[in-house]
Amino acid sequence: MGAAPPAPAGLRFIRAPNASPLTLDGTRTYIVGRRRPAILDPGPELVPHLAALAAAVADAGSATILVTHDHPDHAPGATWLAARLGASVLAASAGTLGPGDVVETDAGRLVAVATPGHAADHLAFHWPAADAVFCGDLMLGGQDTALVAPPEGDLTEYLASLERLRALRPALIYPSHGEPFTDADAAIARYLRHREERQAQILSALAPGAATADLVMGRVYGAGLDPRLRAAAAGATLAYLQHLERVGRVRCLEGGRWTLA
Repeated sequence: MGAAPPAPAGLRFIRAPNASPLTLDGTRTYIVGRRRPAILDPGPELVPHLAALAAAVADAGSATILVTHDHPDHAPGATWLAARLGASVLAASAGTLGPGDVVETDAGRLVAVATPGHAADHLAFHWPAADAVFCGDLMLGGQDTALVAPPEGDLTEYLASLERLRALRPALIYPSHGEPFTDADAAIARYLRHREERQAQILSALAPGAATADLVMGRVYGAGLDPRLRAAAAGATLAYLQHLERVGRVRCLEGGRWTLA
């Protein structure tokens, strides 16, 4: 396996110290540009991390803060950093950013792309000058899946968002957690294939008859499931069931039991 290609000119990242089973190595805050930078996902309100971000753009004429979605490992630091820098915060949850909006940097423009599924307000940012996309939590570096769980997660929307990302045909995808994807098309194909395989497992788990979501989860994820990921697995199972109900493959019965349609 060859070495990863160098980062495009004008790109830096600083990683927040908030590693966990769900955030992997921590939140990667990307900085695009130097004279007029955009700062993507300041992360949690961890002052040493935010101070490092402020120092990294200290020589800039102005900066803009962008938020992919309003989750605690992505957004809370924006308020502190904006006050420190005198910068604007653009986020869908605040009504200050929407699909198609363009943010100019000295390293090229960033275009907001609607990518709901992980969260309803989720945006990715297309960087045409570098043939790259910042995907937030739509994909996780080194993984073939990302968390999609109700009530904010929606698998039907998530699958559509992956297709929307693929239509951009980027060469590089930069996730907020983990290493970048250097073969974007192959990575998206793996993500879609994983979802197809998991759907087949969900349907197989229901084949013996009606079952609760919890029983389906046990059959699919098995006894070896990391206890720290149990809540995420339960949410993901429900997301699959709701999606499969929407496309007519399963039905929800009284008492919260599910069966094949």
